[in-house]
Amino acid sequence: MRNVRRVVLPVLAVSALAAWSGSAQAPSLGERARGALTQVSRERSAFALSGQQVKDTFEELGIVNSAGEVVVAATSDDVGDAVIVWADHRGASAPKGVILVSAQDAGQVAVFNTAGNPRFILDGNSGLLSAPGDMAEMFPSATTTAAPGSVMAIDPEHAGTLRLADAPYDRRVAGVVSGARDYRPGITLNAGPSATDRVTLTLSGTVYCLASSVNGPVRAGDLLTSSAVAGHAMRATDSKAAQGAILGKALEDLRGERGLVLMLASLQ
Repeated sequence: MRNVRRVVLPVLAVSALAAWSGSAQAPSLGERARGALTQVSRERSAFALSGQQVKDTFEELGIVNSAGEVVVAATSDDVGDAVIVWADHRGASAPKGVILVSAQDAGQVAVFNTAGNPRFILDGNSGLLSAPGDMAEMFPSATTTAAPGSVMAIDPEHAGTLRLADAPYDRRVAGVVSGARDYRPGITLNAGPSATDRVTLTLSGTVYCLASSVNGPVRAGDLLTSSAVAGHAMRATDSKAAQGAILGKALEDLRGERGLVLMLASLQ
């Protein structure tokens, strides 16, 4: 008689996922993810791993946590393509990612943020698609109070370290601290644990930058440089002094004397 090792797992075989409603608009990634989790949770029927003949193929598969919430759902969509969704402990109300097939028949992996919105998509045709709009790198910082949006400059006294920029037309200007208004980077180079002595600096793309009207009103299209106001940019009006000291170009007007302005980062 063959020895059988019995393994008990919180895995449930369930009935087929109902087709999406015949609306003209295709469901979003979030809707597809929540739909798969909800359907598997709603229609699952327990399949006992016992002495009975074990079923080796399923139309749907759900993995539940100790609270009975489906946290992984595998099924097929209305055209027969695979959909695999994972969620946090809350189950169907909190999907965190989905693996599926795109409308162009390419493989896709989508990762959601804390709010449940897709932020990054790896697509077999299009590559990495990012909702955030900048690429950044982490640097050591001599300034422990550099707020997101702050203009940073190279610290000449500490190799490879940055500090708050506080001089106009500073050719040591390095960039802007990423993360203002929750505008987080799409890609972070040299990434590591967050610490008070490291800052995430935008290298390229769009970022919110602290700006001042100390050199006149900042308008959309103005080139921005460092200013005497610590951590703030100003519009560049002296083309000779601005050479090597340009942070980027303002994408909107600055409202008021100081504040955040959306900027296209491009060191020049």
